[in-house]
Amino acid sequence: MKDQSAEHFNWADQFLRDAEILINSDSFSSSISRSYYASFHGAKAVLSELGIIRKSHQAVWSAFGKNVTVPGLMDKRFHSGGVRLFSDRLDSDYSPGAKDTKESAQRRHAFASEFVAACRAFIENREKGN
Repeated sequence: MKDQSAEHFNWADQFLRDAEILINSDSFSSSISRSYYASFHGAKAVLSELGIIRKSHQAVWSAFGKNVTVPGLMDKRFHSGGVRLFSDRLDSDYSPGAKDTKESAQRRHAFASEFVAACRAFIENREKGN
């Protein structure tokens, strides 16, 4: 695994831990934001392994769709779920009066955890030549 990809996974793991702590502290909107950033860094790790570097959030998700899910390297639900989580993060961070619930934060955390695990598995399988 490239050093840059490993660093993205370090960030992703920290954000997943933070999201869980925030759920348990009844900070649901902040938890959704952290879950999003975990997924964002998982996507960046995969793109890094493919030699693709993007900085903006929209560019990362566009490149992930085009280079990872459209060719069938990962399930398309990971792209659509990541894009949806990006939108949820924007709502949670910027919409006045956002009414995020414990259940919605838990769902997003579960998706982000699954997404980061799938990104790791993708890179591990790629390294094995599968």
